[in-house]
Amino acid sequence: MKNVIKHDAYDKKAYEKFLRNSRYLQKLLNYYSQFSPIHEKLAEDIFYAFFKYVVEFNDVIEEKFEINKKILEGAIKNIEYEKSKLLTELDEVNAGTATIMFCEKFFENLKLAKLNKELKKFAIDGKKNKDLEEKLKEIGKNAMKEVSDEISEIVQGFNAINGLGKGQGDKKRLSSDERIKLADKILSNGKVRSIVKKLGRLRLLAISEYRSKIKHYSGEIYSIKVGRDLKYLLTREIVNFSDEILYYDFLRRFMDKKLLVYDINEKLDKQKGPIVVLLDHSGSMYGEREIWGKAVALSILEIAKREKRDIYYIAFDDGVRFEKRIDPKNITVEEIIEIASLYFGGGTNFILPLNRAMEVIKTSEFKNADILLITDGYAEINDEFLKRFDKFIKENSVRVISVFVETFPTETLKKISTEIIKVYDLADEETRKIYRSIS
Repeated sequence: MKNVIKHDAYDKKAYEKFLRNSRYLQKLLNYYSQFSPIHEKLAEDIFYAFFKYVVEFNDVIEEKFEINKKILEGAIKNIEYEKSKLLTELDEVNAGTATIMFCEKFFENLKLAKLNKELKKFAIDGKKNKDLEEKLKEIGKNAMKEVSDEISEIVQGFNAINGLGKGQGDKKRLSSDERIKLADKILSNGKVRSIVKKLGRLRLLAISEYRSKIKHYSGEIYSIKVGRDLKYLLTREIVNFSDEILYYDFLRRFMDKKLLVYDINEKLDKQKGPIVVLLDHSGSMYGEREIWGKAVALSILEIAKREKRDIYYIAFDDGVRFEKRIDPKNITVEEIIEIASLYFGGGTNFILPLNRAMEVIKTSEFKNADILLITDGYAEINDEFLKRFDKFIKENSVRVISVFVETFPTETLKKISTEIIKVYDLADEETRKIYRSIS
């Protein structure tokens, strides 16, 4: 047997389908051919290790492929593998994604250890080399440890993208082929990959913050009605438990839904307006700030979807560079990738994007909108604009929430903002402040 992991026709078909649809994996395997002539079987066995519910080694393996068994022994006999496998087993796309990520890390570490030539020579000669086998086993073990958290983040990111754009009760999901193509687009673009990793975690935080708000909402008593919801029972009904006759009367009225209960107004305020998101794309935002800002902007879609609010997204630097109206229930994967991919890198100008935001809010569809401005920039505004903008936000009851990705907000931001949220180290807890403020 050339394969190390036991597998059946179903497993084989799942791997071949992923490989056939993933140009990125094909490209990687073509590149890795310079390191090892048996790398294709290694990738296939890694896929089975992630995909199969029960993973077992074949009893008989061709001598030339024994080295792959050593690598796999190092990779799968640790807790990091077990944690990743919970997300990948019996899911061909997640298993394929994990395979790509493990291969990237393994061959990167192989190259750093300068063992690629030794592995290639060993694979061609097929002679036993205990020292090399142990080194490769260790590289496999370390590669799994290093990539495990990233696999989890990427899978969460996939779930976030798959979940966005789906309204409540909408069970439609991407097909397997669509998911593989999505994985290809994300994994092959370093920036999009970083944004998706962060988006997965932030979307869960946004959902958590939204649910926490509902959980803490106690409701308002506004009348009394008949029913049988015991948690809203009037005190005078509870007295009936002390008397046997009254107790049976209580049970009878319970069955007839004729107990006296409080009528609670549990409807949350659903009259919130849309959100106009202004995201700074200036040169100073490049890197971690850009990735964080885009992940925050996209994760807010989850809150907007649940609160039935539309989004108008504006990317700016020293001008308005990109804008798009977004329906959070119907946003497509292509739109998410487009927003994640774009970057401009110029200077910073607040007047032009704020002017555009005012134009958008003047339209009937974006009446009562909040403005969420995410920036690290310093830019001046003149008195004439400030006077006009101040008049506009008062007349239209617009909240301007500015997220300043730096230590101290500028005087300009203080003048134009209703509320300022300072974010310096891009930590999750600081992101919660934004969700609390916007929702």
